[in-house]
Amino acid sequence: MIYKICYYKRKLLFSNFEAPGEIKVAKVDSMKKMWIFAGLVIVGMMLACASTEVPRELDLDDAIRMASRDINDTLPAGTKVALINFSSPSDIFSLYVLEEMTTHLVRSRNLVVVDRREIDRIRAEMDFQLSGDVSDESAQRIGMMLGAQSIVTGSIITMGDIHRFRTNVINVTTAAIETSFSISINDTAQIQFLLAQRTDRPTPQVAAVHAPQAAPAPEVPAYVPALAQPPAASELREFRIGDIGPAGGIIFFDSGNNAGGWRFLEAAPAEAEIQAPWSVRYTRVSDTRAEIGSGRRNTQLILESFRRTPGEWDTAAQLADDLVFNGFDDWFLPSQGELDQMFGNLRRRNIGDFRNEWYWSSSTGWGDRPYRQYFRDGQLGSTQTHTNRHLVRPIRQVPGPNPARASVDPHFGAAGIAEADDGPRVGWGTKILGGLLAGGLLGYIAWVVMANPDSAPSMSPSARGFR
Repeated sequence: MIYKICYYKRKLLFSNFEAPGEIKVAKVDSMKKMWIFAGLVIVGMMLACASTEVPRELDLDDAIRMASRDINDTLPAGTKVALINFSSPSDIFSLYVLEEMTTHLVRSRNLVVVDRREIDRIRAEMDFQLSGDVSDESAQRIGMMLGAQSIVTGSIITMGDIHRFRTNVINVTTAAIETSFSISINDTAQIQFLLAQRTDRPTPQVAAVHAPQAAPAPEVPAYVPALAQPPAASELREFRIGDIGPAGGIIFFDSGNNAGGWRFLEAAPAEAEIQAPWSVRYTRVSDTRAEIGSGRRNTQLILESFRRTPGEWDTAAQLADDLVFNGFDDWFLPSQGELDQMFGNLRRRNIGDFRNEWYWSSSTGWGDRPYRQYFRDGQLGSTQTHTNRHLVRPIRQVPGPNPARASVDPHFGAAGIAEADDGPRVGWGTKILGGLLAGGLLGYIAWVVMANPDSAPSMSPSARGFR
């Protein structure tokens, strides 16, 4: 009896303790778990760092675009504005700034911009340079002669490797400064080249300008580029994939019929390629479509949505819609399906000088995230980062005759689709994500097995059939 009491007492005291060997094995198992999860964390951090984009430094074109946006946001719609002068060491530099700013303001379709030819005429009469210093009073009187309501002047000051870019908008009637913009930009090869183009002509001193006493100057119409007229039905012609289109672009799709008023899709040439964010303010655009033929409608939905959102300027859809190339102004941002046709029918045949980078589409997916396509391997996907400056290749619809049957390209089908279909294209991002998920699943299984060794298959001699 005493023996049994001692036996049960010992069992009760030591039943909750493990042998030293078992404790050591448990520590090793815990270390394995820690290493597995540490490895997964490191992989996740590496992927996150690899996907982080380095902010791009501001250059001259950024400053011009931001200054133009400031003018558009400040002045009331329909204001007649004249870009008088930009003070810099080089006439070429000043001309570049004024011409680019004029382009941005004209494209906004919000202001009436005085034709630069009229400003050049006044400049020639008064003998002042675009790059010379002009007093605010003289600039104001020049604006009166042009019939402008507001005038724009600017300057650039060099401070070592940094340039200070400034613009002022002055009300012609009250002489009040309506808005002032100033930003520091980096010294780039573009700035160095433009500043090096100096003229031998000295900067003249501009005398005070007296407004004429005669009748007010007639209204000068804003600059409007000459646009091409659509062809008559008798002038419609056939195109094949890869042909040069009516606007100087490249035909990349043939629907086989003229339903909807168009038959072919034409991609703009490489020189008309644009780089821009999809959205500046993360504006959500719903009800877009992905199929071929929906790009024009998508672009109009985006434009209407952005017009109601302050600060949405110079986005992919807006710049595509603003494009005027070879007299054609009916360009738009391609849909997801149209962009994929461009990749399959042009990029894969090395036509069109496309870059191995991301291109925006006008389609949105889950959560109203815009779709893009990587033109190195054709990977398609949506992104929540609307502000990425991806490439934009505008397209347009081209009418054509209605054939009895669709013509067939030797390399492509009647609808312009590559006959040799490689199936869905899976990019590196999808492959890495799949590998990470598979690794995580294996790590989880190893965790469960190590945490519950009794649940693993027994390897004892009796389990293997030995007695």
